[in-house]
Amino acid sequence: MKTILTRLVGVLLCASTLPVVAADDGITLAIAGGRLIDGYGGTPLPDSVILVAGDRIAAIGLEGELAIPDAVPVVDANGMTVMPGLIDLHVHFDIIGHGDYPHWFSNYENRMRSDIIPAAAKIMLHSGVTSVRDLGTDISNAFWLREEINSGRMQGPRPFIAGPFLRKSTTPFVSKDFVDTWVVENPRDARDKVRQLVEMGVDLIKTQDEELSFEELQAIYDEAHRLGMPVATHLFSQHALRTALEAGLGSGDTIEHVGEGRQPAYPDDIVDMIIEQDVYLAPTIIAEEGIRQLYLNPEFLDHPDWRRYVPADLYEDIMASYENLQRHPLFGRAVLGRDGKIAKLRQLHAAGGNFILASDSGTRGNPHFAAAWREMYFLVREVGLTEMEAIMAGTSEAARILRQRDLGAIAEGKLADIIVVDGDPLMDIGAMRNVARVIKDGRVVR
Repeated sequence: MKTILTRLVGVLLCASTLPVVAADDGITLAIAGGRLIDGYGGTPLPDSVILVAGDRIAAIGLEGELAIPDAVPVVDANGMTVMPGLIDLHVHFDIIGHGDYPHWFSNYENRMRSDIIPAAAKIMLHSGVTSVRDLGTDISNAFWLREEINSGRMQGPRPFIAGPFLRKSTTPFVSKDFVDTWVVENPRDARDKVRQLVEMGVDLIKTQDEELSFEELQAIYDEAHRLGMPVATHLFSQHALRTALEAGLGSGDTIEHVGEGRQPAYPDDIVDMIIEQDVYLAPTIIAEEGIRQLYLNPEFLDHPDWRRYVPADLYEDIMASYENLQRHPLFGRAVLGRDGKIAKLRQLHAAGGNFILASDSGTRGNPHFAAAWREMYFLVREVGLTEMEAIMAGTSEAARILRQRDLGAIAEGKLADIIVVDGDPLMDIGAMRNVARVIKDGRVVR
């Protein structure tokens, strides 16, 4: 055995060439020298050493104290931050930042499995997102992508899938054969559809409708909770939010796009119910802010990651979808509704609301390679979360919503989902854009 100080001399390897060589004691990888953020909010550990055995964290210690077995590859984290892989609880695998959904789906449905979903998965993982909730992909593709990633045939974050949205038939443009939607006819039908989805193997239930009645929402929530399923509810209006809360949205469930609307504050009863019922908040700030940011900073369209992972024709079509930003249907909402949304999110934070990382990754103006870190940036700079709170929102707090005790933290026995960030996100949350290394299941993937 050699100490970390000896092992680091001349042995550190580029992540892309790191061999996986098992030592006699089972250690397969070490991450050494970085400032460790554990994901729980604990005091950061400088000059840390993490030993990995297979897909699990085996030991955590300090340079010079925790020895690394001979022949074990070492990821050099000196001068950088080591932290749990991010968990983004609102992503989409079937879109990659294009500005025109009807155009996208009408032209590229036949390329989902060959080009689009693999690209989205790889981009998210390489940006430091190691687990996700997909909240809207064609049901057949959703189960396929989960199997492809979990089997190791596709590189991507560990996916938890909702399957189709539960909505009302009276909602405009929704038909019974819409691939992302199951229409709810009445409360009994709502219960039946929840049971069908659970039997199919979804990881959560998602509703996406302002028009579901109190009785229908109550049936969905009650049946989902009875079967051990959390619920993500997509809501905009205050009336619909109050209805959902009164219908039984509860502990560990999430409100997607919370804060929408120009009103500067929620009524006290809505805030009280959110806090008392332990409902988590998924603001998806960057989902609309992305369009505004493209208008303010058009140079972002020149970012090389727009084109790095996708075929040239898809890249060109994505760029073409932003030629007239001020005429984009989302532009007005992004600009006019921004102040009201931020004010309500600040209100909820001041009241003690629980926030999670939920970026709506892949949506219009919101490419996968930047979604997570930009959402964290706005949670800190606009809403008022501390840097540590934003990190926990994307690590241990997100793992709680997934009900996955093995994720979201760096601790002995946890799954070795770890990222190395070039910079200190506790001083500047913008450092989250600089992910230098990604380890998932104990394997270096970037």
